[in-house]
Parts: sequence; C-alpha cells; structure tokens
Amino acid sequence: MRRIPIIAMLVTGAGWLAACGGPGTSEISTAMTEFAFSPSSNSVSAGSEVALTLSNDGTLDHNWVLMVADYTVTTPFDESDQAKVFAETTVAAGDSTTFTFTAPSEAGTYQVVCSIPGHLEAGMEASLTIP
Repeated sequence: MRRIPIIAMLVTGAGWLAACGGPGTSEISTAMTEFAFSPSSNSVSAGSEVALTLSNDGTLDHNWVLMVADYTVTTPFDESDQAKVFAETTVAAGDSTTFTFTAPSEAGTYQVVCSIPGHLEAGMEASLTIP
C-alpha cells in the first residue's frame, strides 16, 4: 500500500518541476515620447515570452526596435542596421499596443532604438538586459 504515497509524491514533484521549469512570461511597459523611452532600461529572462506594452505619449509616431546581440546602431539607422533587428513594432502618436515576442536566449545588454529618421539622433535609445 506504499505505492499511493510514492505516486502522489512523484505527481506533485513533477508539477513543481513544470511550474519552475522554463523561462515563463515577462510583462514590461514602456512609454514613448519625443525623444525618449521611459524607463530607459528593462530586464527580462532569457528565452521568455515578453508581453511589451508600449504607450506612445508623443505627438509623432515612434517605434521600438530591439537589435541583435553585440550590435550597436550607427546613425542614421539604415538598411545595414535593419538587417540586425531582433524584434520591432511601431506605435502611432497617441496610441498604445501590446507586442509579444520571445526574448533573446543569450545573456547580455541589447540596444533598443527608435529607427524613425532623426529620432535616434535626438537620443531615442534604451536597453533590454538579459541576465
């Protein structure tokens, strides 16, 4: 009759492992204005599903562009930079959206920019850290 407690422990243990395993979901929020991201840095777990809520509180369209690892955009943002984009979305002035993507699996600090002409030059840059 000892089988029932052992089976119960195995089932419970498997549930705990499933709950703890995997990167899970990260929810972050960022406001965009002329010409800044707030906050200017965020952190999420490697490989996690990220639900990024973007609010464009400015009067111009803005975009949120995450670059690949070990890459820094040089101004102006151009086709060579576009080839190094990991994830991106655009938000019209006064709008908000929730954008979902899978975070990079490699630890590091990733550059985030607004690629709309003149915005990066005006300082619209942030970072996403994968610890």
